[in-house]
Amino acid sequence: MNSENIFNGRPVALNLSTYKQLGYYQLLDPKGPYLYGCHFYRTILKIFLLVVQFITIFGVMGFFIEIEDSDANNGKSNSFELIIILTNCTLSSLKIYTLISNTKIIWDLFDLTCTDFLKCSRHSELITENFVTRCKKSTEITKWIARSFLIGLILWVMGPFIANEEYTAPNASHRYQNIINIKFPVTVKTYNNYYLVFYLMEVAVGFCIVYGSILVDAFLMSFCWIISAQYQSVTKAFATFGHKNELSSPEEIYKDFKSIIIDHQNVYLKMKSFYAVVRPITLIHVFAYSCSLIMYAYVIVTIFHSKESFIIAEIMKIVMTVSNVTIEVFIFCYLFELIDNKKEDVNFGLYSCNWTGMDIKFKRLLLMSMKMNNANRLKLKATPDVTINRPFFANVIHTCFKIVSVLIQTRSNEVLN
Repeated sequence: MNSENIFNGRPVALNLSTYKQLGYYQLLDPKGPYLYGCHFYRTILKIFLLVVQFITIFGVMGFFIEIEDSDANNGKSNSFELIIILTNCTLSSLKIYTLISNTKIIWDLFDLTCTDFLKCSRHSELITENFVTRCKKSTEITKWIARSFLIGLILWVMGPFIANEEYTAPNASHRYQNIINIKFPVTVKTYNNYYLVFYLMEVAVGFCIVYGSILVDAFLMSFCWIISAQYQSVTKAFATFGHKNELSSPEEIYKDFKSIIIDHQNVYLKMKSFYAVVRPITLIHVFAYSCSLIMYAYVIVTIFHSKESFIIAEIMKIVMTVSNVTIEVFIFCYLFELIDNKKEDVNFGLYSCNWTGMDIKFKRLLLMSMKMNNANRLKLKATPDVTINRPFFANVIHTCFKIVSVLIQTRSNEVLN
């Protein structure tokens, strides 16, 4: 067994090397290096988040101070875009902080990724193979999204170098173009003289947004796939129970059936812990991505209706960001709906077992198991009445474009007046 796939001496289906490359495994590991009683990696990340928030607050101050910049009202430095980006930065910091504040719970959740988590002997090699396949699929999707976000970040980081080529000398009337052009409350001369400092500050903001998204993606996607796969294994074990007549005595029948029930309850308890951590993160994630969709859809429409010329790299980075955000929101809604469906399938698995050939005691135990599964109707909800699933994704997209339509109409009326 590859050492990369060993967790606490037990084989896991999840590729832990991906978590280690992202640095998330080191953040979770309770045995990590400590400095004066503080976990070194978590402390460094918390300091970074604090610095980024100071940068964000410093940038927000520019909205309340008059700036001597001839391009201050330019569409490329749209205040609406800046507000959304700075809001996303704050929300990304909050997501990262929530993750590192729940490291003990998340570390315990890794038991769920172990191939021997389900103790019942009825979980065959075929079921284990399907579980491993699903985990590999989640790893590949996570890597693909991480790469796409990194490419997007590179496009954003390289954008100012392309945009600033037209300026051959310092100009007293405008600032050099930056990654997101935060309105720092300084003079144009100060900004241009210390451009590298402000550039690195905006790189930190961009990195915070991207790293927060990648960490959340890796965590949510991996464990959503794993929980759905474990529920599928439990359903399969229930569905095949009693059909091969491999159990002779009633004691063996009850013991084996109860072991599957215990596995089912263990998966449910892990899912409950998982939802307790991810509910605030998911709501923040969906809200931030919805705001991003509104903003970038509005920016794209504005670009195509504008008479100004835009650099192709600037258009590409916006289009790639919109694509990534839309795909991610859909994947999250799909995965949480998948968990709900696999959990509901357990009752079908219970009904599919060979209960007709069993005694009344077994039938009562089966009925009790079905009632218990129906009672545990835990779902991830945005509100008490709205479940996060694919219809929720459709509503998010519909609402976003309704808001964009209103913004475009408002802009058109302002131009006409």
